[in-house]
Amino acid sequence: MPNGTEAVGFKKRRWQLPATQPPTADEIRLCRELQCDQIMARLLVARSLNSVELAREFLDPRLTRLHGPELLHGMAAAAEIIALAVGRRQRIVLFGDYDVDGITGTAMLWRMLKTAGAEVRYYIPHRVEEGYGMSVPAVERIAAEGCDLLISIDCGITALEPVAKARSLGLKVIVSDHHTPGAALPEAHAIIHPLLGEPAYPNANLCGAGVAFKLAWATANRLCGSPPLPGTYRHLLMEFLGLVALATIADVVPLMGENRILVKHGLAQIPRSEFVGIQALLAAAGFADRKIDGTAVGYFLAPRLNAAGRMDHAALAVELLTTSDPARAAEIAQFLEKQNTQRQATERKIVEAAMAQVKTMTDLPPGLVVWQQGWHAGVVGIVASRLVEAFHRPTFVLATDGQVAGGSARSIPGLDLHLAIEACRDLLISGGGHAAAGGVRLAHTNLELFRQRFCDYVQQHIPANAFVASMAVDGWVESRQLTTELVEWLEKMAPFGHGNPRPRFALRQARIQAPPRRVGAGGTHLQLQLNADGILSHAIGFRMGMLGESLYAGLMLDLVFEPKISEYQGRRRIEMHLLDAARSDREAFAAPAAVCA
Repeated sequence: MPNGTEAVGFKKRRWQLPATQPPTADEIRLCRELQCDQIMARLLVARSLNSVELAREFLDPRLTRLHGPELLHGMAAAAEIIALAVGRRQRIVLFGDYDVDGITGTAMLWRMLKTAGAEVRYYIPHRVEEGYGMSVPAVERIAAEGCDLLISIDCGITALEPVAKARSLGLKVIVSDHHTPGAALPEAHAIIHPLLGEPAYPNANLCGAGVAFKLAWATANRLCGSPPLPGTYRHLLMEFLGLVALATIADVVPLMGENRILVKHGLAQIPRSEFVGIQALLAAAGFADRKIDGTAVGYFLAPRLNAAGRMDHAALAVELLTTSDPARAAEIAQFLEKQNTQRQATERKIVEAAMAQVKTMTDLPPGLVVWQQGWHAGVVGIVASRLVEAFHRPTFVLATDGQVAGGSARSIPGLDLHLAIEACRDLLISGGGHAAAGGVRLAHTNLELFRQRFCDYVQQHIPANAFVASMAVDGWVESRQLTTELVEWLEKMAPFGHGNPRPRFALRQARIQAPPRRVGAGGTHLQLQLNADGILSHAIGFRMGMLGESLYAGLMLDLVFEPKISEYQGRRRIEMHLLDAARSDREAFAAPAAVCA
């Protein structure tokens, strides 16, 4: 295969590989100063960590490098308002979003204010009955029940009318959010947002719970006066790191810079958390004695917290993270476990129905908008993600009752969903989001027009080649380069996630040494023994079992994989976790690619 070219593997993804070049001066310097492998140095430079100082900060993400909360726009004013409200025993209400970001942010600020002796409660809107964000009816209800200060968490930056209503009812309002601001800002008494202010906050990608963490930190500083903070508050902020890590990973923001520091230390904090709700969540998910990494959070812990808002009411998840009663925490965690199982079953049914709709389309449009009466509004966002994975098109999945349709969208690289939604604003009751995800509500009668407008917008703003999914690969390697020392260096780049993906490599002409084995329940996974340049290696392809029907001993493969260290009975060896495969002779596989999508 020519240097740096794109290949298409079994999963019908383009392999995007950089051209092989001699080591650069930056790479040579990093190798010398860090005493690391040249492959490691190249990975660091590819992530723009091309100086020894930047690389060392990345590999050693210290809490002392967190940005001070006062750098956030509006923070000083917000902390002053909250401190006065606490001192005067005013009634504070936290208005949080119903996803992990809003749930954890609400729990943090509630705990901080309770520790300070504040009179505080929280309000989480019902996803299906109330929809996303602050609303006028919700504000009226909060005011009627008694409120002096209303603080939004992970929402509110576009809530012009609800904030105006709150002020007209005599409430002070603080907005803390990270979503994309509109042309006009709400007239709150303070707005805390990483994208506002001059100079801009150094971390534009702080999630909503990250903003709430900084607000809790600044509030503690203001309440306690001169530094350092008393031990009670310092301990509480350390506990909060676990909640920030949950939200940062769940909200899929880039894990670089400050976010990397928060997640690195937060993941370490989760297993030792003193919050009984965290321990109950770990136990219910089967992670009480297991390592907590980005995969554990993204695929196991966060979905269980999200299940509360998707299937019932997210206030239950906030209660889990704020209760001090172990029995109550265990009860809630077990309930969320059942809710998550129900969510998975509901998701499968809607995915099948949505796929069927798409497959009836004669020509696949540039954007997908599907809807049906009776679909569960709490699950449509996940379904949109599944359709994007299958068809690589920006996608809206909407539930309708025949009068109003509402749901969620997910995008692909190259299309900013926030801008696309703004282009359809006149057709919507409400809508918003950011580049990768969003949501809308609109009249059922506007659905066809919305679909056409959205498709036209997509067609005009991204090129046709953007509709072919790609798989970024860090480069070609040879078997002799895959050492345990290299993989140990690669693990120093963790935590992995959006913006800092786990390193993946491609290997040419690996011969299948022995007949392939299908393993796992129903032969779901594929196990291979390979020989490349006389070096034997082992590979596992999760959810690639069907590919085994097209493989045989002696066949030559090109592979994309992530190298990991496998330990068994005291022995350590390199194991390739396969992501894709292509025949080295470029012949097509007989098995259908869809089974591994």
